[in-house]
This record gives sequence, structure tokens and C-alpha cells, in this order.
Amino acid sequence: MKKFTLIFSIFMLSGLLFSQLSYGQTVDVGPDRLVGTASINLAGTTTAPGSPTFVWTKTSGPAVTFSTPNSATTAVNGLTNGSTYVFRLTVNGTIFDELTVKMITGTNLWATSSTGTRVSSFTVSGTTWTSGPTDIFTPNVSPGTNTAGLGRSANPSQTGGYFYWMPNNFSGNAGVVNVYGASATGNNQTLIATYDFNGNSSQDLGFVRLGFDGNGTGWILARSENNANTLYLASFIPNGVNPTTITIVDANVSLSGGTNSTFFNGDICFSSNGTMFALANNGSQTQIFIGAPNGTNTTLTKRWDLEDNNGDPFNVSVNGVAFDNSGGLHISTGDGLYYISQSTVNNTTGTVQCALVHSVSGLTDLASNFFPNTILLPVKLEDFTVVKNGNNALLKWNTSSEFNSSHFEIERSFDGVNFVAVGTKQAAGNSATDIAYDYTDPITVSTGNIYYRLKTLDIDGKSSYSKIISLKLNGGFVKRLSTYPNPFTSNLKLELNADQSEVINLRISNNAGQVVLNKNISVQKGNNVIVLSSEIASLKPGVFIVEVNTTNQKFVEKVVKH
Repeated sequence: MKKFTLIFSIFMLSGLLFSQLSYGQTVDVGPDRLVGTASINLAGTTTAPGSPTFVWTKTSGPAVTFSTPNSATTAVNGLTNGSTYVFRLTVNGTIFDELTVKMITGTNLWATSSTGTRVSSFTVSGTTWTSGPTDIFTPNVSPGTNTAGLGRSANPSQTGGYFYWMPNNFSGNAGVVNVYGASATGNNQTLIATYDFNGNSSQDLGFVRLGFDGNGTGWILARSENNANTLYLASFIPNGVNPTTITIVDANVSLSGGTNSTFFNGDICFSSNGTMFALANNGSQTQIFIGAPNGTNTTLTKRWDLEDNNGDPFNVSVNGVAFDNSGGLHISTGDGLYYISQSTVNNTTGTVQCALVHSVSGLTDLASNFFPNTILLPVKLEDFTVVKNGNNALLKWNTSSEFNSSHFEIERSFDGVNFVAVGTKQAAGNSATDIAYDYTDPITVSTGNIYYRLKTLDIDGKSSYSKIISLKLNGGFVKRLSTYPNPFTSNLKLELNADQSEVINLRISNNAGQVVLNKNISVQKGNNVIVLSSEIASLKPGVFIVEVNTTNQKFVEKVVKH
């Protein structure tokens, strides 16, 4: 009996000690992770007092190695592409926490794929596709619907950022938006927020898209199908998969250079400085608007019309836009993944071309949680003019947007071909608003023409040239010359306005300086349109210099044939 009492007392004491050691104590290893490399660092914390013991183990997944398995922090090596792991940190042999890690090599874009029934990963670089769509998880939404609005936060970390999405119920939604959230690997899927954009009205929202900025704020751009096609901008601050509140920021977003009805299809994403890029398509034209959220005074300004590789309108079912980790801008459509090429930006026409990266059906949105400081889109140069001001040439130009711009070099020529740099002007760097610049150049000749062009240099060393403009120091009968379309495919039109009838000389040279067309043309007083067709039919795609020479004038334009 005494022996039993002693054993029972020891058992009770052990239980009391165990309770004192573990009751109320916690272990935290952080959120699930979606990684793109074979090695990661894990770190855990605990509320256990004293000098606790730590043991890292793998409870699921292929073989790996731990650098310091008996420490609160450890490196894990040997992760294999496409594999999912569960890692556990046990403290004092009793309390523990786990996280799930999925490894997809180089993952840097995410999409809703398989007609919105999967959240997947892409690995791309510019126009180079490596892999994807690779399934990550199946998102839960309302019965009978799929997903079409995907976003991903960079909080609490880039690899641990949570996914958020909305169901694709753009018919019969009565203005109500639901936002769901899940960990980086799709665990703990939860409805985190609901909001009725139209209040007492039963009007549907025909366009609803989700994106995140670099501060972790979620943004929703929505268009009501009321008579005004009202554009709403709302935001929410996510906290993992905990409930949150959606708040209207601007109940009537203004557009500059476009119409609200254009937002039938599209998406939104953000750069590092908080500029929103809004992709919009109305069934005939795809456009990109930019602007920063500004409370009830938010304005989105149209910056580019999108074209395909042939220079035709990019009229496809666009549904997603996102930056990759290199600052490249990608678009998802019903037939694949596209890349917006910096080299095809035409500042004169306000167009940019899209190149197919990977052909795949079933994409319904695109997202990333990269917010690049360097964006592979150039300065958008607007007006560029020169006038005589006393003994100086006064040059003026405007930019409607700048990304990573460093400075402008002003170049001068007396023959329209050979240019030298005569000055520089510091650029704004990053801007989504109109900025005016000017430069004064002393005039050192008394007759003839002076030609100018701008060289725009980016922070990363890339450069681009403006059109060539001229200052006429003596009288000339041709007042204006323009060439279009530019780029062209078959026909090229030259439009000029003349004060009198005269014969002009037209010469076209290729990029190597070889003359490919040289002819004299009679023009009449007034407006003249010269159509070149058969004369240039044999020209191969490339860059060409168009020169129009009169008795005492010379006009030079650069054109591109596709």
C-alpha cells in the first residue's frame, strides 16, 4: 500500500511538472511557404521559459537535410521541384508547430488556371517560358462558380505571402463581392470579407478585379453595370486568413483619355511606388491606364493602346496583368500568357506590342507579389517642339509617364543625319503625371535648318530616341510633314502642307544608309497626301529613314516596317 502511494505520488508530481512546463506555452514557425529554390531557411519561436530544446523534423515529403536540426533556426537543403513538405519544430519534446512548404523552381507569376478551378504557378523571364501553369492548390469558392480575381500579398514575406481571390460570378452578383484567403500553399481557405458595392441597388458589377500594392494593401477596382458604368475603388488590409473589412476609397473613379465602358475585361497590378496599372478591354480595344489611388480624387490616365506583333489592335479576352520579379509586365488571356515588350513602345502613337510567351487555354487571371523598383517600360514622351526665341532655339517637351528614367540628352544636327549631344536634362525618375521640360540652345548659324532629337536614358542604361524636329531659319514653303501609320506593313502615307506648288525630292534609306527609294514628286498648294505602296512593297521589315527635300528645306522621319 505504501509502495502504491509512493508510485501514485510520483506520477502526480510528474503530471504537475509536465503541466507546468507545457500549459499555455506555444511554438510558432511562421506561415506556409511557396519557394522557388532548393534551399530555404526556417526559424521558430517559443514562449517556453528557460533554455528549451529544439528539434526540427520532416513529417511529409521527399528526403531533405537540416543544417542545424537542434536549433531554433535551420537551413533545409535538397528540396525537389514540384514537391510539398511539412516541417515540424518540437520544443522540449512536447509542444510543436508545423508549416507546409511547396517548391516550384523559379516560380515568379501566379494564375488562376483550368478555367479558374486551380491556382497555379508560372516561371518566366520576358518572352522566355520555363514552366507553368503548375498547380498549387484548388481554391474553394461559392458552389457552381470558379475564380477570376486573384491577388497575392508580400506579407509577411515574399515566399510566405497569402493568396486572395474572388469568385467569377459577374452575372447576378447584385453588387456583392466576396474575398477568400489561403496560405501560400492553399491551406486554411477562408472567406475573409464581403462587401456590397451598390448598397440598396440590385445592379450587378460587370468588372471586378483584385490587386495588392507593396505595402500589403489589397485593392479592388469594380465597374457597375448602371447607366453611368460607375468605377469604384475599394481597399482592405488583410491579416492572413482572419476577417477584415472592405472600404470604399473612391465611389466614382475618373478616367482621362478613356471611357468607363472599356473596363469590361482586365485586371490591376502595382509598381513599388504605388502606381496602379489597370488593364482594360471592351471587346474591340485593349488599353493600359495608370494612376495612384488618391482618395475621392483618384484618376486613371490612359497610357497605351495594345497591339499584336502585326501592329493590329490586341483584341483578345484579356483577364490578368502582373509584374514579374525583373520588372517585366505580363498579361494573361483566354489563349495564353503574353509579354509587353519595351522595345515596341511607340511614343508617337501611344502604342505597345504584346508578344506571346506561352500558349495555354483556361487562364482567368494573373497575379504576383513582386513590386519592382525597375519597370521595363520607358518614358512616354508627348509633345516635342522647337521655336526660335531671340538668338536661341527653345525646345519643349512633355512626358505623361516615367519609369526609372535617368536623364535626357539633347542632340543637334545641321543635316538631319549626324547628331551630337549639346546638353542634358535631369528626368523625374518615376511619375504617373504630366511633366513639362524645356531646354535653350544658342543658335550659331544664320540660314538653313537645325535638327533636334531627344535621347532618353533609363537608370538601367537603356535608351530610346524621340522623333526628329527642325527649326527653319529661312523661309520654306512646306509647313508640316507627318508619316503614318508608323509602324507600317504595306502602305505608308506622307502628309504635308505646302504654301505653293513645287517639286519635292523623296528619299528613303535603310538602317545601313543605303538608298532604297529616290523620286521627285509634284505637290500642290495646300494639304497633300502621298501614298507609297508598290514602291515599298519589296522592303524587308526594319527601320527606315524618310527624307523630304525642298529647295531650302529638309524633313527627316524615322519609320518602321513590320
